[in-house]
Amino acid sequence: MPTVAIIGAGISGLVCARKLTSRFDVRLFDKSRGVSGRMATRRAGSPEASFDHGAQYFTVRSKQVQPLLEEWIDDGIVALWRGNVSILRPGLAIQHEPTPRYVAMPGMNSLGKHLARHLHVETNTPIASAGRSDGGWTLTTTEGTQHGPFDVLVSTAPPEQTHSILGNESPFVSTLASLKFDPCWATMVQFRAPVAVPYDAAFVHENPLRWICRNNSKPGRVPDQECWVLHASPEWSHQHLEESPEQATPQLLEAFSAAIEQPLGEIVHASSHRWRYSAPVDPLEQGHLWDENSALGIAGDWCSGARVEGAILSGLSLAEKIAG
Repeated sequence: MPTVAIIGAGISGLVCARKLTSRFDVRLFDKSRGVSGRMATRRAGSPEASFDHGAQYFTVRSKQVQPLLEEWIDDGIVALWRGNVSILRPGLAIQHEPTPRYVAMPGMNSLGKHLARHLHVETNTPIASAGRSDGGWTLTTTEGTQHGPFDVLVSTAPPEQTHSILGNESPFVSTLASLKFDPCWATMVQFRAPVAVPYDAAFVHENPLRWICRNNSKPGRVPDQECWVLHASPEWSHQHLEESPEQATPQLLEAFSAAIEQPLGEIVHASSHRWRYSAPVDPLEQGHLWDENSALGIAGDWCSGARVEGAILSGLSLAEKIAG
């Protein structure tokens, strides 16, 4: 059976692996301690509360993903989020934003865990380099451990990390080097009492924040744990990129108070996380990258737009190319 190595166990890598696993011996490697990538959930606070501090939800517009969505709903892993999502602009009336949105349960990382079942995933395994010889692809970790050889190599790591792993001999070196990502500071805050606003989430304008969300309004969460996730704008995140979480947190809490136009109540927990590669500035629209000669494929949301659905479509399209 042909062998495939996939670097990155985010949604693109996991979907790609699931599509290939019946015909290929697939192994996934991820530097993190868990799967799901930016579809991430963190537990913190007292009592321990849940925060989706990465991807907040996903939408489905394509015929390719609709059957998967229905399958995940039937499995009880995904549900429609019926929260009130609004648009906030200073001095203007609050607008409602009615797009159907879906979330994984009980946290956004649950979909990745669901997809990883029965797959061979090695977490806490950061890959430093990948090289190809007559025998195939060999991966070397940061500690010098080697894995392989593999017939096919797939990378779903961010472009800058993929470029570092593959080196300057990669057939995609110019594409990888040209892609830029916006960072995002994410603040997680738990309140003693509910925040008195008439919406559960909002896109924010003219503020250091671009998104605020009452996490406990999502299905599958503990409803009486008042937990909010705040995402800073790309501009603010760039300007404060190298600050510590302790420096970023009070500034974004102040911005939250300004956005909802009221003082904040008693805070039980507050912390921040920096996503250095949050969203591509100019995402590709070609689905994936594939080089037949070296049996090298690259996938990710940045290959197919910049949404969770784009990540799914990218993993599916690359798997179909490899299998074909």
